[in-house]
Amino acid sequence: MTEQFTEGDIIQGNQRDENEAIHPIVYFEEIDDMFFLGAMITHSKAYGNIRLEDSHFNYKIDDNPEPSFFVKNYLVKKQEWAPYTKIGELSKSGIEYIKSNLNDTKPEIWENYLTK
Repeated sequence: MTEQFTEGDIIQGNQRDENEAIHPIVYFEEIDDMFFLGAMITHSKAYGNIRLEDSHFNYKIDDNPEPSFFVKNYLVKKQEWAPYTKIGELSKSGIEYIKSNLNDTKPEIWENYLTK
């Protein structure tokens, strides 16, 4: 369901309640027909989130002047939150920056990650 996206696309799910696709998602790869691998973008610097610089984007998700951060863990995202819309795109350096910071993490479903 998300196979039309490429690594580094920033997407937004249609289902945006609290435990769904409320935040923008960096798409990495399809896992199966139920899940895909991603990373979550937020404006929160709390919880060890890592800051992104303007150079990490080919185009940003919005005109918000606040800095963007990403959650320091690969996240398994649900296909059922579709349809997804591309709202931004990371640069090659942005993709590599996120991947290098998530290299030693184990992908988790967001709800499980929250309970740590």
